[in-house]
Amino acid sequence: MRKDEIDPLAYIEGAFIDTSKAQKEHSGNGHSTLSTAKPMVEPKAAKPVEELGEPIEAPSKLKKTGMRAPRPRRAAKDSARSPIPKNIAHLIQRAPHNLTFLASLYDDSITQRYYSSKFKESREELIRRMLDPELNLEDTARLLGVCPATVRRYTNRGWLKHHRTNGNQRRFTLSGIVEFVEAYGRNPE
Repeated sequence: MRKDEIDPLAYIEGAFIDTSKAQKEHSGNGHSTLSTAKPMVEPKAAKPVEELGEPIEAPSKLKKTGMRAPRPRRAAKDSARSPIPKNIAHLIQRAPHNLTFLASLYDDSITQRYYSSKFKESREELIRRMLDPELNLEDTARLLGVCPATVRRYTNRGWLKHHRTNGNQRRFTLSGIVEFVEAYGRNPE
């Protein structure tokens, strides 16, 4: 090894050894307790301990670096809160009565007179669309509380029913999502 090279192992060992005690033991009784460690070659700009006249003390605390490991997130302590807000619970409770009333009371004959073209869907199809809406990937991921990639994985494995649009986009029905949760749970993996 050349004189100007630093031995990495000796450099690391030297960082953990109190050099003032080692210097005293070496000079005081004629033998060193550091006989197994190789002497560390200091850079040319640094002065040896003897020239400074005072021993070098090890720092009392380690220097904090900018890199830190992330702390694990704690679960929210909001367990007493109901998962369904009161205003939505009221709508859910009233929905069967409201839909039954609207489906049985009216028909499209009067409304059709005011439009020049025929309606795209019948009254029954309109009610079915309201009861079992078609959802996109984002809506499905939000309802299940998972990322969109997880929803794609569920569909690729055949666990979650879906169909494709003309643009090859996944579409889900609310009843299909409910069947998935009943069969597999929210996270089947």
